[in-house]
Amino acid sequence: MTNKQSDDEQQEWLSGITVFLIRECELAYLDTLLKLLDHYGFNVLCSVPIESGQQQALAQWVLDDGQEQGNFASSGSPPVFLLVVQDVHPVPVKRMSSDSPNLRLPTIRATFSATLSPEESKAEQQSPIHCSRDADQAFKYLKTLVPEQIGKIREAALSNDAAFRTPYPVLADLSKEVCRAKVELVDFHGTEAICKTFRPGRERYLEREVKARELGASLPEVSRLLEVGTHYLVFERYANCMERILSPRAPFSNHGLLPIWAIERVRAVILHYRSLGYECIDLNPHDLIYDPCQGLKIIDFEFLQPGSDEIKTLKGNYAWYAVPSIFTGDLPPSARQSSYRQCWFPYTGLPRTLCLSELPRPLLAMVRSVALVPLTLDGLRRVSWRHIQRFVRS
Repeated sequence: MTNKQSDDEQQEWLSGITVFLIRECELAYLDTLLKLLDHYGFNVLCSVPIESGQQQALAQWVLDDGQEQGNFASSGSPPVFLLVVQDVHPVPVKRMSSDSPNLRLPTIRATFSATLSPEESKAEQQSPIHCSRDADQAFKYLKTLVPEQIGKIREAALSNDAAFRTPYPVLADLSKEVCRAKVELVDFHGTEAICKTFRPGRERYLEREVKARELGASLPEVSRLLEVGTHYLVFERYANCMERILSPRAPFSNHGLLPIWAIERVRAVILHYRSLGYECIDLNPHDLIYDPCQGLKIIDFEFLQPGSDEIKTLKGNYAWYAVPSIFTGDLPPSARQSSYRQCWFPYTGLPRTLCLSELPRPLLAMVRSVALVPLTLDGLRRVSWRHIQRFVRS
C-alpha cells in the first residue's frame, strides 16, 4: 500500500471526527454539550480526562496553532477533558465555511457558549469552546493525548459509517437537516421507494416509526412500510400534490389552507393514537402529503411516544399544545411551547378550540373566511413594499 493510499484511508475515517478540548469552567456544562451533540446527530467515541501534566502545554499548543481569537489559557482554565465525537454525515464541503470542518460545529459552539452563566460567558466570550479545525488536527490531538485508543476509535468510526450506508441504489437525496436520519429516493428491487436511514444510536426513532404503523394499521392516512432493516426503513413512495388541495389562499401567503376534510382526518389520527395512550409529538403540516390516487398521507412519526394516559379528547394533545414539563421522553426543541399558532393555524385557518370537536363544515368555512384577514397581514409582514406595489398594479 502506498503512502498516498494510506493517507486517503486515514482521511476517510477521520472526515467526520472532531476533538473537543473542554476547560474546567466548561466541565459543569458537559451534559448540556452532550445533549447538543446528540441533537445534531454526533456520536461520542471517546471521553477521558486530560492528564494534569499535559493541560498547560496543550493550551499553549492551541494558541501556537492560531485557533482561538482570544487567549485560551489566560482565564486560568486550561483544557481538562477530551471529547472525541463523530458526525457520519458532515455538511458537504461546498456548503462549509473555510474555518470549520463541519457547518454544524459553529452552531453547537455558539449555542453552548450561550448556556454559560453571564460571568463565565463574559470571561470566555473571546475564546469559545475549542474543537479541532480539520481531520489533520484531530488526528494530531488523538496521537498526543490518547494514542492507545486510536485503533478503537477508528474501528467505531468505520462501524458507524458502514451502518449509515444506504442499502439500495440512491436515485435522489430528499434529506433536510439529517440530525436523526437521511431520506432518499431509492431503487427498491426495480421500484422507486423512499428509504430512511437512521444514524447509529438513533434506532429508537426507527422503532417509533414501526410502532406507529402497527398501532395505526387501520388508518388510511398512515404511510406504508415495505421493509424494516436494522438501521433503515423503506416506505412506499407517494406522489406529493398538496398544492392541489390547499385552498383558499390568503394574499401574500406562501400556501393555501388545508381542506376541512383533511383537518378532520388529522383530528381522527391524533385522537386514534391518544386513545391508545400515545401522543403524536411534533406532528405538523409538513408531515402531510397528498397523493391523487391514495389520498392524504402522514409520513413522519419519529416522536410518537406514550403519553400520560389513554385519552378520548383532543384537548391537551402534544401536537397542538405545549408538551408538559413532566414528560421525560425525546422532544424537538420547540415542543415545550405550543406551536399551533405558528405551525398549524396558517394551514387550518381555524382557532385551535374549533379543531377540538366535530363542528358543521359550513360554520368552519365561515370562520376560515374571516381568518384570511390575519393570514394576509402575516403575509404582508414577510414581503417587501416593492412586492406589495407590484401586487396592487397587477
